[in-house]
Amino acid sequence: MGLKLNFKLVVLVSIIAIAIVLRFYKLGTNPPGLYWDEAVFGYDAYSILKTGHDHHGRFLPLFFESFGDWKLPVYHYLLVPSIAIWGLNEFAVRFPSALLGTLTVLIFYFLVKKLTNNLNLSLFCTLFLAVSPWHIQFSRGGFESTTGLFLVIFGLYLFLKKYFTFSFLIFALSMYSYHAYRIFTPLLVTLALLIYWPKIKVKITRVLPVLVFSIVLLIPLIIFTFSPQGRARAISQSAFKGSDTEAKRIDYDQKSKKPLRFLSKYLYHEPLYYSYLATKAYLDHFSPFFLFSRGDQIGRHSQVDMGQIYLFEAIFITASFFALRILQKDAKKLMLAFLIISPIPAIIVLPTPHAYRTLQLLIPLAFLSGLGAYYFYNKSSYYFYNKSSYYLATVTRSNIIKICVAGFAIYFFISYLHLLFVHYPIKFGRDWQDGYRQLVKKLELFQNEYKLVYVTNIDQVPYIYLLFYQKYDPLKFVQESGTKRTFDKYVFVSPEEDKYNQGRLLYAAPSWEKVDGKWLAAVDDSAGRHLFSLWEINGQK
Repeated sequence: MGLKLNFKLVVLVSIIAIAIVLRFYKLGTNPPGLYWDEAVFGYDAYSILKTGHDHHGRFLPLFFESFGDWKLPVYHYLLVPSIAIWGLNEFAVRFPSALLGTLTVLIFYFLVKKLTNNLNLSLFCTLFLAVSPWHIQFSRGGFESTTGLFLVIFGLYLFLKKYFTFSFLIFALSMYSYHAYRIFTPLLVTLALLIYWPKIKVKITRVLPVLVFSIVLLIPLIIFTFSPQGRARAISQSAFKGSDTEAKRIDYDQKSKKPLRFLSKYLYHEPLYYSYLATKAYLDHFSPFFLFSRGDQIGRHSQVDMGQIYLFEAIFITASFFALRILQKDAKKLMLAFLIISPIPAIIVLPTPHAYRTLQLLIPLAFLSGLGAYYFYNKSSYYFYNKSSYYLATVTRSNIIKICVAGFAIYFFISYLHLLFVHYPIKFGRDWQDGYRQLVKKLELFQNEYKLVYVTNIDQVPYIYLLFYQKYDPLKFVQESGTKRTFDKYVFVSPEEDKYNQGRLLYAAPSWEKVDGKWLAAVDDSAGRHLFSLWEINGQK
């Protein structure tokens, strides 16, 4: 018995070691650039570390102004100690996400063990989460959702352990981590309370005060949610726009023959049409193309050349529905409830399917994959034994099938590693704004010779990269009333704006822009693609 436990401990430690390597290896350089949300997260945390204010001058804000929306605070404040230790760089910005992603794998093991009281099943499920392309993708970037997922899983584990005080406080904290959890966490907590109500009601005097206190802690978030700032992102990306609906109705009228035109007022009646959009968005997240083939088509959210999870997991997920009967009733209800509600935060916004807003969906999928694999490798022999009189031949066939499936899985895992560490940094550098670090470093070589530095504003946010990579004094930025349009000697302009009446200046232009001036240097991204050129304007001919 002791040897078995020691072996399983070795297996668990090995799985966690794999999770660490997959999340931390080349973390600072792959992804190859720093996405602008990561850059502003990092600089705001750096500003708080140095001054106690964000880079807009707000003292220890609860909500952070970003680019066209407002961010929740948890990830920003996690970055403060990370940047204090590692400095202001890509690794420090991604470290909390990679760390909490790894800890999610460990907590998931204990969660499944608590749910099922089955060590082997827990190890299978943990392995699938450890090597999940979906989870690795978001653990390797400075994504808020990874933090939220860790808090939800940790809170759920503590809930099952009946540590209600800590559980509800962590659930409340998860809602301050990422916008999707403002919707998902209340749904999950409500369903968990209903499922485990017979066990909870005897301890209601302990549960109710903590639940009420947690709701009180959420009052600032509730107020923010209904404020213009809190609704800005949802409004800008809402799937429910009357103008879009009317445009589709008119298009239908123009393209339909007369007998069918009368249907337009019913097909595009707003409540009916919005219900269709929400249902479609919900079902999109269970599409085989999304899960097993193409994934999210945003390069920051997936490998794009494969699904959000491995193709071979389709075998195990299918098998898991035959294996559900081996689960306890409450465990089965909880995981199915988790599966059903996971896409809900993504049904009201575009685009869809959206892997970032539905990161929580990978938890029940990893559970089902683990359950199916456990059933396939531990239970199928009993089926063959009971159904066949040719025991040896049947067992041989079953072992061959198992070996083939394992080989199939290993092939896809190795292929994924090749995509992740070889192709991805080259193919998707632009999705991560690769090239801005190189631009800032190249500007530093020339800028001291000029009183004005003009920088192309084609991405709208180059100012944050100059702040980030130069570790620009946050107090100075606030005191000089810096903005995304100008600070210090920097002016951010579009290619169409006049640059020739300001005297001698340095201009960082997009590679394709024709500039009347003296060419100084090229700026390439990590893959050697030419992105920017530095020019002297109005200098000596």
